[in-house]
Amino acid sequence: MAKEPNNLVLRLLRDIRATQQSQGRMLEQHTAALNQLGRRVEDLYKISTHTLGVAANAHVRYETLETRVGKPTERVKRLEAKL
Repeated sequence: MAKEPNNLVLRLLRDIRATQQSQGRMLEQHTAALNQLGRRVEDLYKISTHTLGVAANAHVRYETLETRVGKPTERVKRLEAKL
């Protein structure tokens, strides 16, 4: 009779330990997956900000060139009007 409760407690403790180990492995897998997703999100952020920066820079350059081309065109029109 004295051995029976002791064995019952040991069995329960082993079950608890096995459950904890299983949950620990699962937590490691989920942590690794979350880290991988985090890296992918960071990469997407870098790519999108770079792309937006390139587009904004191209727009500024286009406006600058348009202004520079517009000035000589206006000068030519004024010169032609004087002739």
